Amino acid sequence: MRDNCRSHAGTCMRRSLTLLFAAAALLLSAPAAFAGAESFTVIQKGVTESFTETACVSAADVTITYNSAFHVTVLDNGTYHLTGSSAGTITAVAGDVTYTGHFTQQVGENGNLMNYEETVTFTLHLTGTDGSRITFTEVFHFMITPTGLEISFDKPVCH
Repeated sequence: MRDNCRSHAGTCMRRSLTLLFAAAALLLSAPAAFAGAESFTVIQKGVTESFTETACVSAADVTITYNSAFHVTVLDNGTYHLTGSSAGTITAVAGDVTYTGHFTQQVGENGNLMNYEETVTFTLHLTGTDGSRITFTEVFHFMITPTGLEISFDKPVCH
């Protein structure tokens, strides 16, 4: 079960953070010739995605619908701060059982010319048509120190 959660963690992170990394790449590639701070917010509503997942249950066909908001601030010295959250509903069909429920995800990221850190939390609650319940939680953290040392942890848990 733990290996499946780890598999889910990577898939979940890639899927949920695609927009986040695209926004950060745009910001970091822009010239820092502006004075003060530049900020922008990206809001998405009613986004629907479908995929196959294997965490916590056997292979399941999953459909999620969510709203998200990401806010980025970039200073002229190269420092930036990003926060974001997503929340939505989920339906997963695994064999004869259909699971329905909701999820939330929060993202925080900070960087400058010397340091970088990112933290992501994810929570999922599902109820199956057979009465079963699934809760999946994950905390992921990654940082790079001024000396280049990379430190990270990923704590996925299926209940």
